[in-house]
Amino acid sequence: MEKNIPVLYQNKSDCCGCGACVNVCPRNAIKMVADECGFLYPKIDDDLCVGCRKCTSVCAFQNISEENTPLSTYAAVSKNKEQAVKSASGGIFASLAEDFINKGGIVFGASFDEKRGVSHQLVDKVENLYLLQGSKYVQSKIGNTYKEAKKLLTAGEKVLFSGTPCQVAGLRSYLGKVYDGLLTVDIICHGVPSEKIFQSYLHFIEDKYKGKLTYFTFRDKNIGWGINGKAIFETPSGKKKNVTLWQSGSSYLFYFIKGWIYRENCYQCKYAGAHRPGDITLGDYWGIEKQHPEYLNGADGWDESNGISVVIANTSKGLEVLNEIDGLEMRSSTFEKAAYGNKQLMHPSEKGKRQEILEQYRIGGWDALENRYQKKIGIRKYASQVKSLIPLKMKRWLKGRI
Repeated sequence: MEKNIPVLYQNKSDCCGCGACVNVCPRNAIKMVADECGFLYPKIDDDLCVGCRKCTSVCAFQNISEENTPLSTYAAVSKNKEQAVKSASGGIFASLAEDFINKGGIVFGASFDEKRGVSHQLVDKVENLYLLQGSKYVQSKIGNTYKEAKKLLTAGEKVLFSGTPCQVAGLRSYLGKVYDGLLTVDIICHGVPSEKIFQSYLHFIEDKYKGKLTYFTFRDKNIGWGINGKAIFETPSGKKKNVTLWQSGSSYLFYFIKGWIYRENCYQCKYAGAHRPGDITLGDYWGIEKQHPEYLNGADGWDESNGISVVIANTSKGLEVLNEIDGLEMRSSTFEKAAYGNKQLMHPSEKGKRQEILEQYRIGGWDALENRYQKKIGIRKYASQVKSLIPLKMKRWLKGRI
């Protein structure tokens, strides 16, 4: 009898790479396979497939419309200053996760792995939460974590699952039912580059600074709240070399912010709006100096150099959890104000020169993109350094005037 092999997607824009189809397949007939630029897409092994079509029905990106609407929106910071400094913005995820673990729960989130990629991992100890903190501007591999989460939930455990909106939606569809013990947190996502592209950049900077990379972060709070990274290299002589990766001076951060190196579906992302799959949405409160100057001034004003988060409760469960955590300082805002500096709360990123950029990458690797960047950027590469020298009060005043 001839098998009816499912078609998982017609176009690359139809697949977000969440891996729900891989996790749901009863025969393990689906694997995630990288294309030329390293973006992962599911591929069916025809010999193993039995045509049950669970893989096509589980696809949230193609089949499920989100109906959540924001219940409450806040500007927020963690009361734990040390926690906030280690986080990308206001330390809210760390506070949520710590509270969850202290109450006996288990947390899933994105972590750098031993191969200098990013993958989802389980954390059940507060001292290991640092693995999940900080921004990772690259797509995380879900692996079998949907299966792990379901097994734990079925056994009565409490699970906090964090990720991009499409990953959270993929989990919910895979689970197929509502679990009281599940809390989901999605991030305000611009879009995701591939692990291959990211690692190409890491190899480039290793060659540039003539050392082995031993530490990397996209967001270094020692420079203040912004998108400036840091790398540490070990030279052949054993010396440590610390390098600041300024937003305007790093080719990877430049292309990321421009939105030219994301996977295809990111430019048609249906989660880039008010209808979010997570119980809670977290991100940076960019533009708070315009939307809430009152939160930055006076004796109880926040120091934005430590980062300030936008927190959106999309469900009653999310709102209840936020109101129960003592470690958060939350101040009222609106979804519209939060969206002012987070355009992905209104619409997906724009493709711009993506096709041209990725074609250059396919032909010449990261060296080609670096050469292009160096030719085009000029003195603008120093903008981040100059900006870091401007006193905070002056910077706030300038932002408020624009």
